[in-house]
Amino acid sequence: MVREFASLAERVGSADYLDRIGKVSERIAEASDRSAVQSLLCEGTIALGAENAVFVSFVREGLKISSCWFMLACDPAWCRQSLDAGLVAHDPWLVYAAHHSEPIIASTLAIDGPERQRAIELASRSGFASAVLVPVHSGAGQTRISLLCLGSPTPGYFERGGFGRFKLGARALGCELHEWWLARIRHELIAKARIAPGDLELLRHQCRGHSSKRIAAELHVSRSSINSRFQRMTTKLGVPNRRMAARLAAECGLILP
Repeated sequence: MVREFASLAERVGSADYLDRIGKVSERIAEASDRSAVQSLLCEGTIALGAENAVFVSFVREGLKISSCWFMLACDPAWCRQSLDAGLVAHDPWLVYAAHHSEPIIASTLAIDGPERQRAIELASRSGFASAVLVPVHSGAGQTRISLLCLGSPTPGYFERGGFGRFKLGARALGCELHEWWLARIRHELIAKARIAPGDLELLRHQCRGHSSKRIAAELHVSRSSINSRFQRMTTKLGVPNRRMAARLAAECGLILP
């Protein structure tokens, strides 16, 4: 018989709470594909004591957010509606994740502006009336950032106690999801995007701040050839410019930053 918990505080007080979440998190690294990871996201969400979850990984360029990838353990209509309404760029939860690493209860954020308010209202109607935001960063100067958002349709659910222990488990789950996604990106950079040793050489030059003119001189090719190669590479990597391509390759461990 499965025990029913009346509140988050009661659930996190269970003696094996963190152990159960840890076991789910450990299995993520061994997952072979997205469907397996999504199943573990669902399992981890339930183990944590949340009812809904979305994991999103995105690229940050200055104040802009782009190249979002979603994994859902909730009604997919929320994601579609948010994208169709153009709310992702204004989503205050993603903005928070882009600049902070501390997990927080979403209701503690100050929401200003009609577009940000619309994003929150849509989330609330989609099973995130109460929510916890768990940002995951790879390190200083990171390009790729992830956010694990855990939700409940019950207003005030996370605000009524138990957040401290919940946060520990949520961080473990978020970090494993982020690392799995980075590993997948690393694989795709080499295999699907066909990033060759010559491309990595260009990216190392870019990390050192070298101009196309200098790179062309060192490689004994034309500057236009270097620019064309960078353009093809950024397209394959799904990033807006060569600087971000170099940062992404460094984060994935393909080159030294």
